[in-house]
Amino acid sequence: MKMRNVLLLMAAVMVIGTGASAEEASLKPAEQTEAVAEAAEEGGEAAEAGLSDDWADYQIQIDDQVYQFPMMFADFTAMGWSTDEAQEVELQPNQYDMIRFTKDDIKCTVYVLNLGMNNAMAEDCIVGGISIDNFDWELGVGTVTLPGGIVRGQADVDAIEETYGKPSDTYEGDLYTKLTYETDYNSSVEMAVYKESGVLEDIDVRNFVEPEGFDAGEVSEEVPESVAAYTKPEALSDSLEDYQMELDGQVYTLPVPVSVLAADGWEIDEKDSDAEIKAGYFGWVTLRKGGQEIREIAVNPESYATIPENCWVEELTAGGYTLDAEGVLPGGIHTGMAEADFVKILDDAGMSYEMDDSSDSFKYYTYNEKEYDQCFEVTVYTADDGYFEKDTVMEVSCSNAF
Repeated sequence: MKMRNVLLLMAAVMVIGTGASAEEASLKPAEQTEAVAEAAEEGGEAAEAGLSDDWADYQIQIDDQVYQFPMMFADFTAMGWSTDEAQEVELQPNQYDMIRFTKDDIKCTVYVLNLGMNNAMAEDCIVGGISIDNFDWELGVGTVTLPGGIVRGQADVDAIEETYGKPSDTYEGDLYTKLTYETDYNSSVEMAVYKESGVLEDIDVRNFVEPEGFDAGEVSEEVPESVAAYTKPEALSDSLEDYQMELDGQVYTLPVPVSVLAADGWEIDEKDSDAEIKAGYFGWVTLRKGGQEIREIAVNPESYATIPENCWVEELTAGGYTLDAEGVLPGGIHTGMAEADFVKILDDAGMSYEMDDSSDSFKYYTYNEKEYDQCFEVTVYTADDGYFEKDTVMEVSCSNAF
């Protein structure tokens, strides 16, 4: 199973079935309208039992049980659903997985997501929605009703639009018409009405928000072993391949713990920093020393939420318009040096590099780039307006991401 991050991937692919039965395909528009009217009556009865009339309430009724999304995993399984897939699934904060569940003779896919601060097993997480398709769940098996009396296997496109209004999006495919209603990127109802049968067959309900009274977990201030084991270099390396930087007379190997920078006099500005950072996630930290400022992303690779001091800075930048302090990179590359001398160091070391001179005022050099966010970047000032000396290094940056 491939897990998804809620902030980066919110769309699930609906499984396409092979069509409807002959009985279902024989429904005429008039019969569909009649069926929808009956469904509306059923929906009214369901509403009395707890089913809403509003699609944006993100409910669904399966037989005589009403599901409200989001809901806790344990509450979902208490309704008779079971799975063998969730036993060893651990989710990071803001991550979800699609897990298959069974109940009697039916199957569905459920969105299980972790909106807490710490890593959690699937069974301790939230069910954020359900996906029902005609491949795993045949029409005619059980009764599935959406708010307003929209019944799977009975409602057509006109009935859905008459009940819910104009969709947020309509997709016309060769096999089906998909109507999407959404309140935001993480909350939507999708319904696929198949061309052959003319009725609603696939349903996808998602509401990736915190349930009322949700406990996001506690933040630990325990210092991680990796942070405690970090050792500052005694001197700057001569190798252009070592991700190090000297800043304000101190040498750091990147990534560097925030607490190490704090020990060297860089005070955390609590008003301009995140108070806690989720497990496996990142936040912002601002450090100040005199009138100078470092504002960088702080990364927490641990399985539990913690404070910024226990996180890591993966990038340091000195010089330029941000941090008016000398920065030195391995090999003696430093702010204020001539561009020709800098390039000579790279050439003498046999270090390949990329140079971007598309700007009228700057040249951008990148070297020792091994992976994404793992490189050195040097900015040379090429203008002549008095801010920096022409054709000299104005800014140096070292990045080394986990």
